[in-house]
Amino acid sequence: MSLNQAFSMMFSSGEQRSAENVSLFNDFSSFFIGDSKAKTSSLNYKSSLKLSAVFNAVEQISNDIAKIPFFVYKVVENGSERYKAHPVDWLLSTEPNPFMTSFIWKKVTGISLLLRGNSLSKIETNYKGDITELTFIDWDDVIDIKKVDGELLYYVRGYNKPLLSSEVLHFKNFTHNGFVGVGVITYAAQQMNLAIEVQQFSITNFENKGVRNGVIETDKTLNGNPDKPNEATPKQKIKSAWSSAMAEKSPDRIVVLDDGLKFKAINITPQEAQIIEMSRFTVEDIARWFNIAPHKIKSLQQSTNNNIEQQSLDHVSDTMQPYVTNLEQEFSKKLFSDVERKSFFIKGNMNVLLRADMKTRSESLSRQVLTGIITRNEARRFEDYNPGPIMLDEYLTPVNTFTESQIKDNLKDKGNG
Repeated sequence: MSLNQAFSMMFSSGEQRSAENVSLFNDFSSFFIGDSKAKTSSLNYKSSLKLSAVFNAVEQISNDIAKIPFFVYKVVENGSERYKAHPVDWLLSTEPNPFMTSFIWKKVTGISLLLRGNSLSKIETNYKGDITELTFIDWDDVIDIKKVDGELLYYVRGYNKPLLSSEVLHFKNFTHNGFVGVGVITYAAQQMNLAIEVQQFSITNFENKGVRNGVIETDKTLNGNPDKPNEATPKQKIKSAWSSAMAEKSPDRIVVLDDGLKFKAINITPQEAQIIEMSRFTVEDIARWFNIAPHKIKSLQQSTNNNIEQQSLDHVSDTMQPYVTNLEQEFSKKLFSDVERKSFFIKGNMNVLLRADMKTRSESLSRQVLTGIITRNEARRFEDYNPGPIMLDEYLTPVNTFTESQIKDNLKDKGNG
């Protein structure tokens, strides 16, 4: 089906549409397009950032996504090599569009992916069909996504025609149908909403200096004047004066009770007394929702000097690797032609996340060089040093290690063959 046929079918009023022509937002349309059902909860992806653990989890993961360099590689006889001449390499590694650096574009892509479950960018091309820009699209501007006769169409605010799937980079997080992702906030809303209420309770309790609800007691009867029904009663005056004094923001709030009046606070319940303690468990829960190690969002209760390094490795393999693979595959699928995909692909360099302390890194590189895994010049490039002499391109082999063929040759030389 041609593009023109798809457009004419969509915009024709009398023509019966395909059975496929339905929204792919499914049961989550209220979350995505602002239906009234979504307003029953006070929590959304923006208000969730009021929680420091949520903000830090999103900040950490999006920063790691942004730090990873993505390059174009070309398949060669003995493996693959970076191909800087391809225009896509420049877009991904340096400047995806005139308004964003590569770091910022990848960061906003990661933030949208984490909070909304989706991230969309328009692939801009010139008259020759060459890709010139990658323009980030706010997910709030996505009105709907429909599948029409096998073609995926994106209805985006600001575009007079729907965008084809081949015209956008659509990264999806957790997804039920493979077409639209679901944000963490959608499922975690109830728990995060409770966490925000706990946080607000703590703030209110602090502002009130621990003075909460209570009653003012007296042995006297405080009735109003029956001859002046419109005049405030003594009870109303006392209540008004107390509320006015306690509403002041001054740290020196003073209330004077005379004539035998006594204030008796309604004591905090044991359940309320433990509410502040809940915040520690909330951090752990948020870490689970975002699949990030607690120490990455500054919760060190379960961390020691012995296990932090292992947790950092787990962060790379369990938290970051799925995001990187997600981006790599969408890049390779959408940014190359059918012919180019046979010889070009895009790969993210995860090594930037594995750079530990100098001692650990040096020991690792030394072992790889001495065992012939990498050359000394490759090790220099990993440390951002300029290449050394040509001799450093040679692989080293331990003197006490021989291949089977070398052993046979040595035996022959000694006349034992």
